[in-house]
Amino acid sequence: MEFDQSNLLNLCKHGIGLSVLMFILVVGWAVILMILVALGSILGLLIGLGVLALGLGYINSLLADAVWEMKTDETLSSKFFHGVLLFIVLLLVNLPWIAINYYTQHWLMTVFLFIIYVPIHGYVGKRVAEVFETVESDQPRPTYWED
Repeated sequence: MEFDQSNLLNLCKHGIGLSVLMFILVVGWAVILMILVALGSILGLLIGLGVLALGLGYINSLLADAVWEMKTDETLSSKFFHGVLLFIVLLLVNLPWIAINYYTQHWLMTVFLFIIYVPIHGYVGKRVAEVFETVESDQPRPTYWED
């Protein structure tokens, strides 16, 4: 990927969108997860994790379409695996942030790392969305039977 100022702006848009929407998702998910775990123990936890993965997949697909005009696969299973992959990659990418915040517990460091990680999260979100990108063709869909 070549460095371009508009590209950096789009990465920041995607990264801020991921940060804000994921925060809202996680707060709502925590409430739903408490109810599910209270009702169904392990099964409730698994359903809650599935809801989180679906939410992450839908959020990243929405942002990829809005920022990069990238169409992703719309099936439920694709959104689920999109969310799982995004969760795993973001967890791995955020390990240095977690370690630095553990050793230097100051609000300025948190703000500094947030500013640094916004384009990084945008880059990760874009690359994960590219895995699930669909290519639209101009050819009509084939018909398998004639009326």
